[in-house]
Amino acid sequence: MKLLINLCGHDGIISHYAGVGTIVKRYIEVIRKILDDKKIDYHLNLFTLEFNKDSMGYNKKLEDYHKSLDKTSLYILSNGSNGETSFGSIDNWYKASINTAKIINNFDFNEYDYVINLCNDTPYSYLVKLIKKNNNCITAWIPHSTGLIYDEDMSLSNDNQNNSARVKLEKDVINYINSNYNTYCISTGIYIKNHLINKYGLKNNINIINGELLYRDNLYIENDRMKELFNQINKNDSIILAFGRAEKYKNLDKTFLLGNKLNIKPIVITRKYFDGQPIIFEYEKLAKENNGLLLVDEPFSLPQYIVKNYNKNMILLVPSKRETFGLIINEIRRFNKDNVLIVVNNEGGLPEQIKDTYDGLIVNLDNIEESANKIKKFFEKKYIRSMNKNSQLRLQNDYDLEQNFYNFFKKVLGDNFE
Repeated sequence: MKLLINLCGHDGIISHYAGVGTIVKRYIEVIRKILDDKKIDYHLNLFTLEFNKDSMGYNKKLEDYHKSLDKTSLYILSNGSNGETSFGSIDNWYKASINTAKIINNFDFNEYDYVINLCNDTPYSYLVKLIKKNNNCITAWIPHSTGLIYDEDMSLSNDNQNNSARVKLEKDVINYINSNYNTYCISTGIYIKNHLINKYGLKNNINIINGELLYRDNLYIENDRMKELFNQINKNDSIILAFGRAEKYKNLDKTFLLGNKLNIKPIVITRKYFDGQPIIFEYEKLAKENNGLLLVDEPFSLPQYIVKNYNKNMILLVPSKRETFGLIINEIRRFNKDNVLIVVNNEGGLPEQIKDTYDGLIVNLDNIEESANKIKKFFEKKYIRSMNKNSQLRLQNDYDLEQNFYNFFKKVLGDNFE
């Protein structure tokens, strides 16, 4: 079998600044592993958007790495922003899709047994409608969020655009998917699948549940700055740790309030979008008032370094209010630390990854006192060890990305993939 895969993503190919980038990087790695292991004749094209070299998230090492891969080609295209943003506004999304389609549609699909097009996130949603039709062509949009989940979107604050225009685009794309053969929407979790069905009327759905690359070691970069910060953190008898981008929906402020109530050192690690971002001042005030530690724009892998090396009891808090799927949960499970209690907010796609009191805790962070009382009950070694043991079973059974992606290939390629 001869296979062509066109994978498109605004993050994870020459940049890494968000969870979308994390999963896109994994897609690239796991696709190549599966196809190499099966000795399939394939070529992988990576499409992404131009990025100023001094922009948040640009990663030269990642760009060079993807350029160096065999059986892989990298295309960097314009979305009309002159490299100012790879996510962009709705006008940028249309331009990105049009420019990408021009290249994909020039490929001779008849040279391959199958062509698979994977369009990651809303900036590449419109591309689904532009790729030429062919009997051997399978095209899918992979929404990692939607306008109806994130009803506020910093990227749409310019050009007088609003979230309703994003929702209109997404509904238009899903209507197209529902009415066209070999065209799908890929759900990365149960929550977003149900959301797309109930709110957008999705019919043509396939799953690739988000997961971890369990076939290899858990790899994170370590450096002297991480060691310096860890030495400061390690002086605490216990900590509560949360991390994420500086956006309101991430709900990171609740970490400080919960830490204060528990009398446990609260630590928040975040990345700002621009100097003077107002929410950073809010975090600084909360950190001071609640004896917390706020770390801004520190090394990307600092949270993983802390989890790996901190050996006293700690709480890993995922406080987000609108997370479609919390990659953090399984990233932390991979460390197999029986001193880490995973606690998630009872919102969005977070609860689907936790069976309450079995492999973690689910709390309602709108009620800090109630949440603190529940955590106190289970913040003991025997409970933490038991929940970690169960977490490892969930990780193996449900969140092995290689197996989940393998099942996708079997679904769309059928007997030809056996």
